[in-house]
Amino acid sequence: MTSRATTAVTTGLTTRGTLTLFAAFVVGFLVALRIDSTATPQVHLAVGIGTWAFLLVALALQPRSVRLQVAILVVIATTLEIVGSIIWGAYRYRLGDLPLFVPAGHGIFYLVALRTAALPWLERHRRAIVLAVTIGATGYMVWGLLRPPLPDLLGFVTWAIFVRFIARGRAPLLYAVSFVLTMALEFYGTSLAVWTWAPLLPGLWLPAGNPPTGVGAGYCAMDALTRRAVATIRRYRRTAARPIADPVADTGGPLATG
Repeated sequence: MTSRATTAVTTGLTTRGTLTLFAAFVVGFLVALRIDSTATPQVHLAVGIGTWAFLLVALALQPRSVRLQVAILVVIATTLEIVGSIIWGAYRYRLGDLPLFVPAGHGIFYLVALRTAALPWLERHRRAIVLAVTIGATGYMVWGLLRPPLPDLLGFVTWAIFVRFIARGRAPLLYAVSFVLTMALEFYGTSLAVWTWAPLLPGLWLPAGNPPTGVGAGYCAMDALTRRAVATIRRYRRTAARPIADPVADTGGPLATG
């Protein structure tokens, strides 16, 4: 039985196509982040342009409903990036900017997570996968709390958010897949110093790992916001498409005069 979270991406999409997209995503980001870790500003820009080209080509092959979902996610993620990195300084990118590849990267990541979570094999083993990821995330969070020199309290907070979504969210398999992919990307990106988390969150002075152990919860929250935005847009479209009532028809005949 297909979960509510993945029905939007299963129609007309093949397993082979999903696996091809996943492989392209992995290879693309391994190469792009490696290049960007030592890139000049010009190469940095070229990486961003290439990432956007990747996203646009990938979206052209998706149903309209998926394109809308991914586009909204990109807007939400970019807004959060500006707040979290540029304004707040919870983490910083290597050149102190918001790289052009980041908004597009969020779109590619989300599309890959949606498609991967819709794979029949993962769907058949949904409960086992969700349980395994939750146990692994919990163990990693505990390790972060015990790791010197400071406990990863941001990791604990974000882990709690992840567990809440796993327990009560609408798409636990998608959240589990997103968590694993996010942590893999975070390990790789921070190891190359493409971005670096602040050891103490500015203003809150909350210790954080580099990366925080539960930061994969971010996509749980962004997915929830995206789905609400999509639902709002669809309600608006349905309302706008309704015919305007005919006052003559509603009164059963011409309006009374005199």
